[in-house]
Amino acid sequence: MSPSPLQLLIIDDDPIFRIGLRTALEPFSDLEVIADLESQDAALQVLVSRRQITINTTNQKPVDLMILEFGLNPDSILNFCQELKKQYPEIPLILLTAIQNKSLLLTAQKIGVEGYCPKGIPVIELVPIIRRVATGERYWLESLASLNREPVSEILSQKTGLFFNKIRGFLVQPGLRQIEQAIAEVNQEIQQNLAEFNQPDKITIINQFILTGKRRELLVARWLVSQLLPDSPASTPENYPTISSDNVPVFNSSNPEADNFNSQEALVINSNSINVQNSAIILSDLQSILFDKTVIKLQSGLINVTGIPLEIDILRLSKKRELLYILLKQLESLLDELILSDVQPEQLSEKVSDLVQDFWKSAILDFFGKYYTLNANNLDFEIVPILLKDANLIQRDILSKIPLISELFEHLLFQTPLTIDNLSCPAGSLEAMQRSEALLQNLLIQVANAVIQPLLNYFSDYEEVKLKFYDRRLLSTREIEKFRNNLSWRYRLSQYVAEPKAIFESSYLLFILGERGIQKQVIYSPRREELEKLKGIPLAVTLLLETRDAVAPRLRSAVAFLGSGIIYILTNVVGRGLGLIGKGILQGIGTSFQDNKMGKK
Repeated sequence: MSPSPLQLLIIDDDPIFRIGLRTALEPFSDLEVIADLESQDAALQVLVSRRQITINTTNQKPVDLMILEFGLNPDSILNFCQELKKQYPEIPLILLTAIQNKSLLLTAQKIGVEGYCPKGIPVIELVPIIRRVATGERYWLESLASLNREPVSEILSQKTGLFFNKIRGFLVQPGLRQIEQAIAEVNQEIQQNLAEFNQPDKITIINQFILTGKRRELLVARWLVSQLLPDSPASTPENYPTISSDNVPVFNSSNPEADNFNSQEALVINSNSINVQNSAIILSDLQSILFDKTVIKLQSGLINVTGIPLEIDILRLSKKRELLYILLKQLESLLDELILSDVQPEQLSEKVSDLVQDFWKSAILDFFGKYYTLNANNLDFEIVPILLKDANLIQRDILSKIPLISELFEHLLFQTPLTIDNLSCPAGSLEAMQRSEALLQNLLIQVANAVIQPLLNYFSDYEEVKLKFYDRRLLSTREIEKFRNNLSWRYRLSQYVAEPKAIFESSYLLFILGERGIQKQVIYSPRREELEKLKGIPLAVTLLLETRDAVAPRLRSAVAFLGSGIIYILTNVVGRGLGLIGKGILQGIGTSFQDNKMGKK
């Protein structure tokens, strides 16, 4: 028996849009628009009547989701949303609106509205968002920082002449047409897959990565090449659509069924002609590039080649990739919520600890499922509340030790320069991009370890957990216990040896996604304050290292001197003496041999 469809209620003062949206949603069998209404009063009447109908049914919600537009009176809609959240807190809300006012959207989010999408979003992207919000997730991934940004083409056009514009147009247009043709072919292939599987969320993850990866790369190439086109209408072919900043591809990891991995690469501009402050890399570009590169690397084997045991090593490949992908989505959501909340740079460092812990909690909810249950002794119990009980322990042992999170967030949110080897590297520079990518990937891997750690503490040997999550080589109880013991020794060595050594050496160990899998990278960063706070065994380790550094060179010199003396004695004294003795013996033997020979004659 197939599950009942999600029941939707649409409120919009535009009757044509309501009809269009309802018609567009009809082909999806798991969605049902029960009513499309113009006024709030009519919507309340529908909810009241449907609540009476559903009182005696298993579904206690009058509808599964409401889709609203701000309309001509945004304040009225905000008040209406607030009233809905009081009377019907179980009904999730999505704002599907053409209004992109930052303060209004922030107010809606604070009220409790679960989702926001701009009007004009393709249906193929809207449908997965509807499904997710209806099942308890949130969708606030439209970054408001890029709403009114200046197109990069305007920057270029101010710096180039008409003659070069024309030449550039002649050179670029043929390649642009080829890219458009390739995009059309990939779009057709995506539609064929959707038609074959009937539901977007049933496409295999491999097909999803391949198809969206191809389309993403082509869109990025199209956008980059389009920036080389002149702005003059005379030099733009009539049959080619103008590409502006409004349709620059934007990474949107909350929507893997559609164009979720679109990104926009930064256009490299000569610093002699354009100031760094006017660089084409802006806030959304920087995030898109980093997130996009990470998504590409998630398609690798994700094999741990560091030699250091990690909690996520127990997961099979598909689950490991799923967890890291969920974390990437949650991180993008977190960054966009910070933008909406108008957090200031000086406030960010104080909030980082709570932000990372909330990030961890959200990942646990998404990865395991809010209502995931296990059966023990004929009793069903939800595992997520049990996993979250270790929040303080996880914060102390893992989350609080993830390096440079505040610097990474400030760089992504405010484009503050990164300090690399005591040099200030501005946002968009090659060094800053490489460092921020490493910090981002280390954050994902470490939080992924934090997600799995409580699972190993409480449910490591449950058969259902093993079959659903674990690598097939780690299914036996013995292998699981060996794995946990290795992790336990790793934490002890890290606490008493590796971490004090890293503090003393002013370095951090990062886990990054490389071509061969998960690799390690050591970076320099001042840690004087941490060094001064060390005590006990960690302090003793640093003193031993300092003693070794002080004594070892002299000891090596002494050993080298003694060694050279011993070698001299052995070679020049003992060796020569033995040589002379050997030579005398040989001469004696030779003389005796000759005497015997002469005697025989």
